[in-house]
Amino acid sequence: MLGNKRMVKYNGESTYSITIAGLKRTLPIIGIGEIQIGNGRFRAYIASDSELVLGDVEFISTVSRELANLMREYNPEVIVTPEAKAIALAYGVSRELGLARFIVARKSVKTYMGGYTYVKVNSITTKGDQFLILDSNSMKYIINKNVCLVDDVASTGNTINALEELMKINNAHVVCKAVIWIEGPWISSNDILHLGELPIFIA
Repeated sequence: MLGNKRMVKYNGESTYSITIAGLKRTLPIIGIGEIQIGNGRFRAYIASDSELVLGDVEFISTVSRELANLMREYNPEVIVTPEAKAIALAYGVSRELGLARFIVARKSVKTYMGGYTYVKVNSITTKGDQFLILDSNSMKYIINKNVCLVDDVASTGNTINALEELMKINNAHVVCKAVIWIEGPWISSNDILHLGELPIFIA
């Protein structure tokens, strides 16, 4: 089980050091409860990137540029991201690609939305079901457009897969999927554009 390079034994560490796109950062390790891996359940911990993607300007600018370089050959017309951690990243990538607008799939219905479409998603870092929602203006904007889905981390793939389903419902064409990191044993490194990898720590 621990032969997977993205799954390591947790030995009580409080931080995890990473180097990505030439930047060195230290991430806090936090518990996320029990998760299912294969036929077993394990107490799990992750190296959280929240502080980086929600406020580290140098980091966001650098990884936005690097991700945009990976995505450029796919010629996306719009970036779509889930609320909320990757919003700054989606802005940065869109700016690098010269796109006028990006779309955020919201996680709750707002009174000003009018019509909307939604899909259900379950994330390993959030208890219970969540929803990804597009309002009527976003729905109209992405119709028949080439879309790239962007998030900070892909672990089980549930969120990015739910976003892809939401795009199909709204007749958008997903031409690429991109994240800063793939995390844990669930996703093949060939399935999604990424800059680096993070392990899941299990006890």
